[in-house]
Amino acid sequence: MGLKGIEGYQVQVEVQLIPGTEGVNIVGVPDASVKECKDRVMAALYANDVQIPDKKVVINLSPAEERKNSPIFDLAMAIGVMKEAGEIKHPIPNGAAFLGVLSLDGSIKPVDGMLPSIIAARKEGLKILYLPHIPGVQLDTIDGIEFRFVESLQEVITSFSGQLSTSIISKNTSIKSSTKLPTYEKDFQYVIGHKQAKRALEIAAAGGHNVLMVGPPGCGKSLLAENFPSILPPLSQEQQFDVMSIYQLAGVRNPNFQVPPFRDPYHSLCDINRG
Repeated sequence: MGLKGIEGYQVQVEVQLIPGTEGVNIVGVPDASVKECKDRVMAALYANDVQIPDKKVVINLSPAEERKNSPIFDLAMAIGVMKEAGEIKHPIPNGAAFLGVLSLDGSIKPVDGMLPSIIAARKEGLKILYLPHIPGVQLDTIDGIEFRFVESLQEVITSFSGQLSTSIISKNTSIKSSTKLPTYEKDFQYVIGHKQAKRALEIAAAGGHNVLMVGPPGCGKSLLAENFPSILPPLSQEQQFDVMSIYQLAGVRNPNFQVPPFRDPYHSLCDINRG
């Protein structure tokens, strides 16, 4: 799965061994992080006693016109090379995708941006995902896809033979979002007074309207704005996925994904930027 911002698209990893000088060549508009994959992949295969013929290895990342900019393709490249070299005897499951970066010993690690890739894989209709455990990311609300959590190349090969380990978790049934009520740091119900302004905000929240608050300093504009998210409708599952993706790409932890995010840039921010 490739990424353009937080939007994902499917990448087909094609591998072929051709006569020529021994080496690895990656095509398909890879950036520096993807070009470096070849050394990690070959080192991981060597550590797992994979025998590669003395031929040139060509790896094509399709679609060729889209720039690839993540080491998330490591695992898919390794599987493709092993399949082409005849090291994989069992068929690879249809509708499967492989996400993860390889260590030199063949262990599989997560990378930034895996959650948007997972959500994109679900939208693309893929049925099985091979991926490492992702700390701090809740996948139990994503339905219609089977997650196979793997820690090494050997575990991936073992799963092809039908020997499913305890690290494999199936999500074939539809799982609804948690019914637990969201919690708020600041709650609208505790705002005293401001009856007319509160009524206007309630109408805006119900109808999804924009609000412009004007008044002298200290009249309660910031107070009302800070408490406003507590009366907004809960986010849908798709909206929660988008919020989770943005926070993960930014490297920020946010456990309360049901609540619409609230941003309060200070009025002097523009002055600071100009300075």
